[in-house]
Amino acid sequence: HEQMALHALAAARVMAMKLSSSSNALKRRAGGLVAVVYVSEGKDADAVNVLETVAEKACQQHGTRVLNVFRDGEYNRTGFTLGVGVASVAGHATPSVEPLKQSALALTEQALKTIDLRNHSATHPRCGAVDHISCHAVGDAPDDLAAQLAKCLGEGIGDRLKVPVLLYGLASSTGTQLADLRRKYGYFRRTSQDVSWSGAHRVGDGQVEADYGPSTIPPESGILMLGATRWVCNYNVPIVLGKCGVDADAADALAVARRLARQLSERGGGLPGVQAIALTHMIDAMGSTIEVACNLLDPSTCGPEMVQAEVERLFGEEGEFGWTVKRGYVTNLTPEDMLEQ
Repeated sequence: HEQMALHALAAARVMAMKLSSSSNALKRRAGGLVAVVYVSEGKDADAVNVLETVAEKACQQHGTRVLNVFRDGEYNRTGFTLGVGVASVAGHATPSVEPLKQSALALTEQALKTIDLRNHSATHPRCGAVDHISCHAVGDAPDDLAAQLAKCLGEGIGDRLKVPVLLYGLASSTGTQLADLRRKYGYFRRTSQDVSWSGAHRVGDGQVEADYGPSTIPPESGILMLGATRWVCNYNVPIVLGKCGVDADAADALAVARRLARQLSERGGGLPGVQAIALTHMIDAMGSTIEVACNLLDPSTCGPEMVQAEVERLFGEEGEFGWTVKRGYVTNLTPEDMLEQ
């Protein structure tokens, strides 16, 4: 009887372990949903302060959070990262995207009221007052949740705010990528010799194939590209030229830097999952700074360290302008940092 009792106890322990394992598999996993809203204003501190206040109030109202605000005065651009935790359980209903949609919509609406693209100028390309919104599932949150957010948000912006919305990535029914839209609609085409991009964004006959909203581009608001992808790391590497004798020197240096940026990018035969462009970032009494601005589409495969090393190699081999490659920087938090918040 004693031996039978021991066997029964052992069997009970095994069953308890199995039940515990099964229970753990159903436990809520750490995940999040993120929307990064890029607005074409970074120089006017008061205007950006108002936008940040609106974002904070909207997030408090809807139970979401402002995770990061990246102000770039030189590029006259600010990125607002809004997020919400997602508790996913196998077999349970998909979490609602409504709280984050409403938070991002409130920020977008205020930005469109604040910014007139016709009066905007920058050394960074842009196509709208609210230029771009990217939606991402982080941690254990499912990717289709980000796609759902992008579509719901796009519909709200198009219908309510009357801005042409173009979808990309997981939100696009045709699989169109952001880079495809940008090339198609003249995102990289400079409109000014002095500051590269200035005034209303113009596209051919002024019409776009919008997924939501009007097809005619409003000159004051431009167009908005909105999509869903896995997390993209933005990594910028400053290149300091020092004093250039004449403006032509800086222009020549920028032309070479753009050629090297193409070599760095996957499209130009460079690093996998890297998109890169060289932009004028700052010109002052000490000289000129160019930045190689990069999107790292798969940071786990090719991260900032690999990009930094390759930029240093490429620019080190071009010694004509005596430039100095500085340490690069990221413009946002990592998904891990976001989940901790």
